[in-house]
Amino acid sequence: KAAVMLYNTKLTDVGGQALASGLDRLNMQDLDLRLRATEVADKTGVALGQSLSKCSNMLKLNLELEETKMADATGVALGQALRSFLKVTKVEISMNRTKLTDRG
Repeated sequence: KAAVMLYNTKLTDVGGQALASGLDRLNMQDLDLRLRATEVADKTGVALGQSLSKCSNMLKLNLELEETKMADATGVALGQALRSFLKVTKVEISMNRTKLTDRG
């Protein structure tokens, strides 16, 4: 199981892309990803979605985005990643007080 927990942070594109690029290399089956009260920049969100979509062995995902700010590109990328999990048996998504634009 892998756990990434970022609370009350601003995830810049450089740092966020570096973090995201490592996720698909872990060949994860169980991910607990919590970005609580975090601002996710567009390039970071897209990189995160692309990286997660490569995790073809994902069985369980807990995605917590409470009080998180994200734009369209991030929401779309995460949605596309979720569609790629063909083996997933359990997904929990929490988005309380998340600011997400219409398209995202």
